[in-house]
Amino acid sequence: MRTGRGGPGGGLGRALSAAAFANLLIGGVGIVPGLCVRWLLTRFPSVHCDGPFGCHRETSDNALGLIAGAVLGGGFVLGMVLVVDILMPYQEGRPMGPWLSMTALVPAPLLLGQAVGWF
Repeated sequence: MRTGRGGPGGGLGRALSAAAFANLLIGGVGIVPGLCVRWLLTRFPSVHCDGPFGCHRETSDNALGLIAGAVLGGGFVLGMVLVVDILMPYQEGRPMGPWLSMTALVPAPLLLGQAVGWF
């Protein structure tokens, strides 16, 4: 039984499974900025400051931390996608098609967790 590049252990199936696993791990890290963005979109008060007396609602104390978590965490996840799905296959001379197609799995852990009710 051969396990080289051309044998049963190599090829497109191995590239797809490695790309899927790497992108699911990136998605696991992406849960934190995803939850920060979800909180900002659903619970962040919409402040209307068009009246003569200014704003009537104040933001909560943890809003700055959640904004920073969304921006920094989202930047980290996008950087990881850039490195893992574009730069590494390009540097190793591998086709980028399987890696780029598996980037659709990045939001899967967050969506699965919300569907099950964990978050």
